[in-house]
Amino acid sequence: MQNKTSIILPTFNEAGNIKNCAETISRILEKESIDFEIVIVDDNSPDGTYEVAKVLAQYDKRIKPFVRTTERGLSSAVTYGYGKAEGDNLVVVDADFQHDYTKIPDVIRLLNENDIVVATRRSSDGGYGNFPIFRKLASQFATKISEWLFPVPISDPMSGFFGIRKSIYLETKGKLHPRGYKILFEILGSVRTEKIAEVGYTFGLRTWGQSKLDSGVIFYFIWDLISIKWNQWKLSHSLQFRSKRRNSHIHP
Repeated sequence: MQNKTSIILPTFNEAGNIKNCAETISRILEKESIDFEIVIVDDNSPDGTYEVAKVLAQYDKRIKPFVRTTERGLSSAVTYGYGKAEGDNLVVVDADFQHDYTKIPDVIRLLNENDIVVATRRSSDGGYGNFPIFRKLASQFATKISEWLFPVPISDPMSGFFGIRKSIYLETKGKLHPRGYKILFEILGSVRTEKIAEVGYTFGLRTWGQSKLDSGVIFYFIWDLISIKWNQWKLSHSLQFRSKRRNSHIHP
């Protein structure tokens, strides 16, 4: 039996994109005969994104819109969507067409043999396109930081386009404290697996609306760095402490 995939679309002020986005993803996955659903998680957008999504759901039962009125933030919207998803595989993409939706089937196929699949801009078959130089430098900086934080090399830890097996997420969700905009970064700091693959893609241009990047993204990224490293330090020292306690009961 084919695994079902849940496409998670976190949205805020994407009324001009969401219909074309959902229809484009549906066509691509239908062509590949992939069983899927599209979970839209909107943070109470004032432009009416949720209302548009509800209309889409009336015509396609695979589209499942949700609205959050008391929480905000992309990372927590993703984990909220995970909680609502029925799929065995969970794939996160943005609704603004900056991610290459034609690569979603490749991500899904690679999840058959891997726990996490990251769509990367930093590969021979990927690229930043017309990415602003500031954001490109920020992404490169994050990549260097990831080499320090994570035992498994990831070329694009700031990617917002990735897939994870639901079973792996369920094993890990208790360790996550979703905040800010880079949930993959925190997942990579919590999941213990070497079964990670990458798919190259070229970053595209937003088709409608404005970028969500601001100083808050940078703040939460720095906070995540501190949090992840602190948790790693606590875990290593906890293991050392338990080891010393066990050894203290060993007598010649």
